[in-house]
Amino acid sequence: MRKVFWLREGVIAGRSGPNRDAWSPEELAAGGIGAVLSVNDGELVHSDDLSAVGVIYSCVPLSDSAPPRPGDLKICLDALPRALNFVVSSIESGRNVLVHCSSGKDRTGMFLSYYLCATEGLAPASAIEQVRRVRPIALSAEGWETLTLDVLRELVRAKDGRIAVEGQDQRRRR
Repeated sequence: MRKVFWLREGVIAGRSGPNRDAWSPEELAAGGIGAVLSVNDGELVHSDDLSAVGVIYSCVPLSDSAPPRPGDLKICLDALPRALNFVVSSIESGRNVLVHCSSGKDRTGMFLSYYLCATEGLAPASAIEQVRRVRPIALSAEGWETLTLDVLRELVRAKDGRIAVEGQDQRRRR
């Protein structure tokens, strides 16, 4: 599949969105993608076309400001647990997940970093480092690494070591 980078092979991947690099729902499905998460506004994503090939879809927009503006932290804090809920339930039902924004680097990088913190118990900086191993340009827009660190620290800071997933908790591994 063109433009796809796997964070965890056969589980979760990232990519630029179809507004930047056209995609074929048939190619995504044939490549093993069973769920797509847009962390932008889903521009040029045709959910009916995805559904027709058996791919489920959710759109949970994160902030698109570069550099970040006041209020972006709250937008991301509110959206990430909802996005994670979709991804975790998709993976638990046996679907490989593709996450995208426009360029597949900043919002996608933030979500993938959060995914690693939430599901593998990684510290925020370690999660970002792992994302950059597969997507070196992740979080390269002005202010996005700092915003991501702030968001992740806030989301993983609970006293009892739990990470918020909408409707449930997941214990962080230590």
